[in-house]
Parts: sequence; structure tokens; C-alpha cells
Amino acid sequence: MKSTFLPIVSHSLSAAAVCALLGASAFAQAPAPAAAPAAAATAAAPAEKPKPLAAEDEKYVRNAINAFMFLIQMAKTLPASTDQTQAAQNRLRDTTVKDMTAAQGALNKIVEAHGLKLPTELVGNDKNDVERATKAFAKPPIKGFENKPLLDWVGEMLKESKRLDHETEQVGKTSQDADLKTFASNYNPSIRNIYTSSESLEKALKTKKK
Repeated sequence: MKSTFLPIVSHSLSAAAVCALLGASAFAQAPAPAAAPAAAATAAAPAEKPKPLAAEDEKYVRNAINAFMFLIQMAKTLPASTDQTQAAQNRLRDTTVKDMTAAQGALNKIVEAHGLKLPTELVGNDKNDVERATKAFAKPPIKGFENKPLLDWVGEMLKESKRLDHETEQVGKTSQDADLKTFASNYNPSIRNIYTSSESLEKALKTKKK
């Protein structure tokens, strides 16, 4: 009887070898385990605090913003008129509102850039002066004093624009902030125009009164 031991052993060894190879291949082709999620991105650094203005520059900005509000609101108290004899005062009113609104908008950008918190409304004497002018124009004219409300109005415009013109000229020369110096250079001419126009109108009204 022939022995079948050797062929059986040989066949068994071959089968084992095939299984081993298949197992190794499967192991090699198995996908690598998923990588751990990346660490969360470092939190963004906090925004840098606005650089403060020098004390004198901040003082100018505060005064100027208030002056712009005053001039704009005071200008608006002058009643509208189509009388050609009042062309100068109408022009002063309209130019003040237009140019000082533009200047205030430009200065507000500097206010925001430096994180300043400023009042947005007139208070105290400035508010009272605007209200007084509004009431004066609303009253019937008093004989012999017909021009008094207008003289008072232009006097307020002159006083405020003269001070603002001087302070803007100075800040343009002495400011430590480049943006503020540029502001002064760009807007001082329009501020000075309000000042000189107010001065001329006041002189004309006083001459006419005589």
C-alpha cells in the first residue's frame, strides 16, 4: 500500500503558504487608520488697541466736532428766503451746512480710528444759543430792530468760525498725528471761508443799520 503522507504534508504546506501570502497582502492593502483631527487653530490675537492722540490733538478734535455741530445747527435756524437782498446770508447758511458737514464727516473718521467717545448732540450754552436763534426768527419783527435776529445769528456764526479757524490752523502746524495734519490742510480753507463770509456779512448788516 502506497503511503500518502508526503503528498498530504506537501499539499498542506502549500495551502498554508497561500493563506499566509493572502493574509500578508490583505494587511498591506488595509487602509491606514484615520489621522487624528488637527489641533484647533490658534485663536486670533485680540485686535490692537487704537493709538491714543496726544492731549492737545484730542482737545482740538473734541472742540472741533462740537464746533461743526454748532455751526451746522445754527446755520439751519436761518429761515429760507427768495429775497435777493438776502443772497449773502442764504449763501452763508447753505455753504456752512454743506462744507461743515463734509469736514465733520472727515474728522469723525479720525475719531473712530483712535477710539474716541464724543458727544453727538449739543449741550449747555451751545444748545441754548441755537434754540434762542430759532425762537428769535420765529417771532414777528420788532419795529426798529428788524435785523436784530439776523445780527445775533451772524454774530454767533462769526464767533464760532473764527475760533475754529484759528484752532485748525494751529493743529495743522503742531499736531503729532499725520491724519489730523492732513485734515487741517484739506478743510481749513472751507472753515476760513465761513469765517470771512460771516465777517463780511456782519459788516454789511451793521453798515446798513446805520
